[in-house]
Amino acid sequence: MREIVRNCRLCQESMDNSPFMLCQTCLKESEQVWNFIKKNPFVSIKDISVATEVSFEKVERMINFGKERQKRVVNRE
Repeated sequence: MREIVRNCRLCQESMDNSPFMLCQTCLKESEQVWNFIKKNPFVSIKDISVATEVSFEKVERMINFGKERQKRVVNRE
């Protein structure tokens, strides 16, 4: 049976078969970013990037991805 190879939703790098939509690196960075946002809800993307050492572009994609998921959940209700 052939193994499924997918691309990470954030960095677009190919990743092995995984139940997650993100690669291990992006999962770890995403957790850092969301934990920082929970503690500092009104912080800028630039400040998030500096504090977590995750690139500005990736933080922006994470936030947009989160907004898209939230819209889908709200539309289901």
